Amino acid sequence: GGSSKRRAKNSMAHQQLDNPGLTPEEEQEKFKNDAVTQVKANAFHMKRALDKCNLHEALKFTAAMLGELRTNLLSPVKYYELYIKVFDEMLHLEQYFMEEVKRGTKVEELYEVVQHAGNIVPRLYLLITVGSVYIQSKEAYAKDILKDLVEMCKGVQHPTRGLFLRNYLSQVAKNKLPDAGNEYDGEGGSVGDSVDFVLQNFHEMVRLWVRMETKGSVREREKRDRERKELRILVGFNLVRLSQLDGIDLPMYEKSVLNRVLEVIIQCKDLIAQQYLMECIIQVFPDEFHLATLQSYLESCMLLHSGVDLRNIFTGLMDRLAKFAGSFLEGSAAKDATMETAIAEMSGLFSKYIAKAVVERPKIMTQSVFVQTQTSLLNLVLNSYPGELSHVNDVIVATLEQLDKTKDQKLEAQTIKLLKKLIIAPTEHLQNAVACLEIDRIPDLMALLPFKARRDVAMDIAQAVVRYGHKIDSVAAVDKLLALIGPLLKDDTDVLAEESEMDEEDFAEEQNLVARLLHLFHHPNADTLYKMFSSARKEFGFGGPKRMPFTLVPMVFAYLKLATRIAHATAAGKEIKTTPHKVMQNVLKILTVLRELVPELVLRLSLQAGGTADVCGLEDQTYEAISQALILYEEEITDSKKQIQILTLIIATLQSLRNITAPNYDTFSTKACQYSSKLLKKPDQCHAAFLCSHLFWGCSPRDDADKVLECLQRSLKIVDGCMAAQQIHLLVLILNQYLYYFSANNDKVTVKYLNVLLGLIKPNMNKGEDDAKAEAPFAPVQVFYQRTVQHILSRQESGPDAERWRGISVAP
Repeated sequence: GGSSKRRAKNSMAHQQLDNPGLTPEEEQEKFKNDAVTQVKANAFHMKRALDKCNLHEALKFTAAMLGELRTNLLSPVKYYELYIKVFDEMLHLEQYFMEEVKRGTKVEELYEVVQHAGNIVPRLYLLITVGSVYIQSKEAYAKDILKDLVEMCKGVQHPTRGLFLRNYLSQVAKNKLPDAGNEYDGEGGSVGDSVDFVLQNFHEMVRLWVRMETKGSVREREKRDRERKELRILVGFNLVRLSQLDGIDLPMYEKSVLNRVLEVIIQCKDLIAQQYLMECIIQVFPDEFHLATLQSYLESCMLLHSGVDLRNIFTGLMDRLAKFAGSFLEGSAAKDATMETAIAEMSGLFSKYIAKAVVERPKIMTQSVFVQTQTSLLNLVLNSYPGELSHVNDVIVATLEQLDKTKDQKLEAQTIKLLKKLIIAPTEHLQNAVACLEIDRIPDLMALLPFKARRDVAMDIAQAVVRYGHKIDSVAAVDKLLALIGPLLKDDTDVLAEESEMDEEDFAEEQNLVARLLHLFHHPNADTLYKMFSSARKEFGFGGPKRMPFTLVPMVFAYLKLATRIAHATAAGKEIKTTPHKVMQNVLKILTVLRELVPELVLRLSLQAGGTADVCGLEDQTYEAISQALILYEEEITDSKKQIQILTLIIATLQSLRNITAPNYDTFSTKACQYSSKLLKKPDQCHAAFLCSHLFWGCSPRDDADKVLECLQRSLKIVDGCMAAQQIHLLVLILNQYLYYFSANNDKVTVKYLNVLLGLIKPNMNKGEDDAKAEAPFAPVQVFYQRTVQHILSRQESGPDAERWRGISVAP
């Protein structure tokens, strides 16, 4: 043994001297290529000898080929590549042995022949190959041969060589293990024998794998750890093989498999091995097995090396069981009362052992790791107990209690990020933000976050409410929702102004989102809905001058809609405690608050409020709202373009009023006419003048044909003061106003006035046709006029009053 080590070291030294200047990676590649070349050469001679049925010669070359696996020069990755080449070539030898047995050769003879190999590594590979054939021939019991082979492999204790040798044994034997219903089951062995074989091989491989840790100097520990991780799949294959045995049922798994596997893992006392193998168990065995043995598995986790990352293990298992529980409840998994009980109890078990891990392993279960684990637990709860929000609340409470114990520590950035994810998880899973308002302790958890994080979470919640569109249907739900999105409704007095400052566009987006929430308030009872709105209004009132224009404006429209609803319901005989008057009082108070912030918008809202109050039969409030609008017009609207726009809106609002008394209406209509005469531009004055005519027509009790004509005549006079280019357009507009009243049977608007007006338009229009090519803007007026003439002609041709219309002269 000592001389072989010296030869290996000398060989390494000579090869390094022969290859100066190579990087370690290039050197490894060269060593592997040299070994593969030898393997290919010996494999070639082996196959030639087998073709000639010269077994002795073939075994000589096979032993030489297998001798390449004795090298110490290769890293695990390169050794694996070499091993794969050898494995492929050994398939030819195994096939030859099978044919020899079929021709009558005794397997015992082959057993004897291959034992003449000079070195133990080639000899054991050959023995395993013959053993595979021996099992297939059924000349001996499979269980006895497997036991012999696994014992013989103890002859190689070099970690790398031993691991690959035992992997070869596992690969060769994988389809020859006695299992329920297969050809080797019965006298040849049972699934219990297969379990014993795999577990013994697994135990030995774990020992070899762990032994790599002690090999070499301390300085190379990082390299050794990396190499060990590269070899982990060889060890894990044993667990995969166990999971593939059909004969292993739940009782056998509980009594004969899991406990023995866990015992091997715990006794190895190695961090890397325990971490990988515990995770491997989760991946390879069925979910039903995990559920039934959950407590023993979690208890074993507490006996692992203190450096093992339990969060990965817990999270992996919880995520897997969450999917299983979801499919079980949906009906895709077979129903079983025991399973239902296990599902009902599993969240409590996880909570217990997570808490235990936090106490016993504070260095591993840090603040952020704990919250991440709780997030996985929450996912498990959401999938396992749909609709049972009390379980979700339990997870939140457990998280709160643990964080409260470390409240002296500042929350890490990662912890804050994870808490935000934890808080919004129920909403995203259920796709129902309103239902999640029943989780009582979420506000307490949010309170642990800094203001910016709370605002982010509030934004996520508000977006979810709007996205999923569920109705908010109680005062309690409104209060809970507004408490959750509190950071969007007002600034935190304990936070510096610069910390809470936002980009204007982001702020507008945030507040518009809050405003959209109001449209989801819904209740069949108007009194309850009023209380819901009032609760929201109270909270919005604390938002300050920046937020109020965003949040109180939709509040106005919500109240106006409610007032109309109550008025109609009351008219239909329904009893409602809340009166339209009370609702409108709230509207007027809001408008008073907003007046200094957004005067033009309040003007428009006041007109809207006046119209609604009129519909509800509330003359005093109609008068108050319209009066406020007119005052704002006089004081705030100075831009000429806005003046004509707003005045048009005032006239339209006044014309729509139906329940206001004549004196009050006369006051408003007179004001509107005065405003029209004070406009800066003559065309605007003209336009406003003929629009004012509608204030005196359209509502029979207050129709006044004389005033209509007066307004129209005034607009015609104003045209004289306009520029020539503007006159023709204004005349056509006035003509259409005259035609409207003529059609509405206004007895003061006669054919005489229409013919005079047409007489003014025709010469200008004919002149315009000559200049149309020079002045393109004149074309739309021509089209407008032509269509007006067509309308007159159509009325002259048919209709009950065609004779009256024929008095209008439209001839050129």
